[in-house]
Amino acid sequence: MRRIYLAGPPFAEEYRRRAAELVAARGCEPVDPMRRDFRGNTVGHETEIVEGDLEEIASCDAVLAAFTAPDEGTAMEAWHAHTLGLPVVVYTGGTPPHPWTVYVAAQVFADLEPAVDAVCA
Repeated sequence: MRRIYLAGPPFAEEYRRRAAELVAARGCEPVDPMRRDFRGNTVGHETEIVEGDLEEIASCDAVLAAFTAPDEGTAMEAWHAHTLGLPVVVYTGGTPPHPWTVYVAAQVFADLEPAVDAVCA
C-alpha cells in the first residue's frame, strides 16, 4: 500500500480531513503529521516536531502538499521530499503557485481530487 504524507498548513483541518478520506478511498494510506499535534505548544518541541516529520516523509512513497496559503513548514516538507527523490504532488486550491512550488512539484493541481488521483497513481 502506498503511503502518502499530507503536508499543509497546521490549521487546514478541512484539507486534511478531505485529503485523508480521498487518499484512503483510492487504496493508499494517508500519513497526517498533525496527529502529533503541537499547535500552541511548539516551543521546546522543535526538534521532536521536525525530526518526526522528516522520518515520516522518508517512510512515505509520495507527498501531497497543500499550497493554498503560504506556510514555511509545508515548503520545507516539500523540499525535503524533493531532495529524497519522492514525488511531490501539489494542491493549490486555485492559488497561483510560486516558482519554488512548481520546481519541487511532480505535478500541480488547482483541485484536490485530481491531485489525490495523481499522488495515488
